[in-house]
Amino acid sequence: MISNLSQEAWDTKVIELSGSILQSWVWGEFQQSLGQKIFRFSDETSASLAIETALPMGKKYLYCPRGPLGDPQSALADLKKLSEDHSVVFARVEPQVKLDLPASPKETQPSHNWMLSLDKEEEELLMRMKPKTRYNINLAQRKGVMVREGSKPDLIMLYKLFLETAARNKFKLHPQNYYWQMFETLAPNCLKILVAEYKRQPLAGMILTVFSDTATYLHGGSSHQMKEAMAPYLLHWEAIKLAKRAGFTTYDFGGINSFGSWAGITRFKKSFGGYEVNYPGSYDLVFSPIWYNVYKNARLLRKILTTH
Repeated sequence: MISNLSQEAWDTKVIELSGSILQSWVWGEFQQSLGQKIFRFSDETSASLAIETALPMGKKYLYCPRGPLGDPQSALADLKKLSEDHSVVFARVEPQVKLDLPASPKETQPSHNWMLSLDKEEEELLMRMKPKTRYNINLAQRKGVMVREGSKPDLIMLYKLFLETAARNKFKLHPQNYYWQMFETLAPNCLKILVAEYKRQPLAGMILTVFSDTATYLHGGSSHQMKEAMAPYLLHWEAIKLAKRAGFTTYDFGGINSFGSWAGITRFKKSFGGYEVNYPGSYDLVFSPIWYNVYKNARLLRKILTTH
């Protein structure tokens, strides 16, 4: 059913159900600031934030990032009921358990993340890293790289780093306004900007989100300049220390994939020590099979055209 919980009660329930910031109250507010319509469902055993996303010809689909939480059947029933009142073709869900539903043709959130437990002292965290990672952290410090907490004016510089990184590694970025709105909505309680620089020249930066017991590396980028300074290593080490000192117990490096273009960043993340968390994946709950097939075929055609 549509939730009537307050912000505090909603977040308490999300935390009780082991949800991430992507199901938090503030994430829904952020999506609304982008012009998206959102729905919050909850009952005794489940909770789900669903984001309405436009498709061509007036159609829509619902997306539940890292959700629903708890008992998925209750949330799926809510989504089905909502589809009857709107032009909703399907709902894309990323539940905590496997479901007997068709797998999504694409994943929005990665199925494999790399995590680091912060229950050890800083010295032991260092010792559990790859020797080369410890060396690179020390090297960055010796070269004079400094890490500071950023503010709103740093978003312009940060976006330039994101653009450079996206071009270098051939992945897509959100439009600039996405990061502006994220900062406006989530900072300062749930979002931090960290910048690694040398003599005021930015070399790397990240957006770090915090929710429940977890600090998450959500977005990041680095400059091709002064690669030898190893700024990204020190940047993440300072983020880990910041999270630990603030009382968080887990540092989430985000998605990993040992193959293709993600292989290098995966080796980088794993070099800090930690463990892999596997999610069930992404499923599509289809309400209109005809329009769903139109959607899938259009995606396939677009993929073919963009690769030739």
